Amino acid sequence: MRTKEGEVRLEKHNPRWRQMFAQELDELWDYFGDYAIRISHIGSTAIDNIEAKPIIDIVVAVKDLDDFSFVSHKFTSNPEYSIKNDFTNEEILIRKGDKNNRSFYIHVMDIDSKRYKDVIIFRDLLLHDMKTFTDYRNLKHTLATKYSQNRKKYTSTKSDFIEAALEIYWARTALIPTVVILAISLTTLIASIYMHATSQSNALIFSLSAISLSRIGMVFGAVCLIATALAAVILARRLIDGRKKYNKITAKINREIAK
Repeated sequence: MRTKEGEVRLEKHNPRWRQMFAQELDELWDYFGDYAIRISHIGSTAIDNIEAKPIIDIVVAVKDLDDFSFVSHKFTSNPEYSIKNDFTNEEILIRKGDKNNRSFYIHVMDIDSKRYKDVIIFRDLLLHDMKTFTDYRNLKHTLATKYSQNRKKYTSTKSDFIEAALEIYWARTALIPTVVILAISLTTLIASIYMHATSQSNALIFSLSAISLSRIGMVFGAVCLIATALAAVILARRLIDGRKKYNKITAKINREIAK
C-alpha cells in the first residue's frame, strides 16, 4: 500500500487491514510494554464496508503522555518510524513508513483525555449507528473525489462532521441523566412543600424537627431544580446546535451526490 503525502486515495475495505493491525499490535506491545494500557484499531480501516485511505490508524492509550520519553528511543532507533509531538491534538503521533509510503499512524493519547474518548466513541458510532455510518461513508466518497489532491481540505471538512456527530452524542448522553435528576429535584421540592404545609397546619402533631426538615428539603429541592434545569437547557441547546451542524453538512453532501 502506497499513499503519497497530500494525496487522498480511498480503497474498498480490505480484510487484510485487520491482519496488518494484528501484526503491528504485537510489535507495539513489545515497544510500549507496561507503559501502554490499551491499544486499539481506529479509523475507517477498522470499519467493514467503508472506503478508507490505505493507512492503518492505531490509538495507544497511556496513563501519562509525559512518560513517553521512556519508550521513545525504541522508535527513534528504528528508521521505519518518525515521531511528531502534536500537543494541539493532545497526542504524540508516530508514523510508520516515509512520507510517500505511509502504512501506519500510531496515535499515543492519555486514556483519561476527551480526545481519546472521542476517537473510540466515533469508531463505535460507525460500528453501531447505521445513519452515522451511511452519512460518513457518503461524505468520505464525495470529499475524496472533490479534494483528491488536497488532504488538508479533505481532513478539515471531514473533521467538521465528526465534531458534529460527537457533539450530538455527548449532549444526548449527558441530557438523559440530567432530565432524571431534574425530575427527582422537582419531586423532592413538591414533597417538601407538601410536608411543610402539612406540618404548619398540624403543629401539635408534627414535631419541630419535621418542620425544619421540610424547609431543608424545600431549599435543597429548589437549588437542585434550578441547577439541573439550567444544565438541561444548555445541553438541549448543544444537542440542537449539533444536529443543525450535522444536518447542514449531510444535506450539502446529498445535494452533491444528486448532481
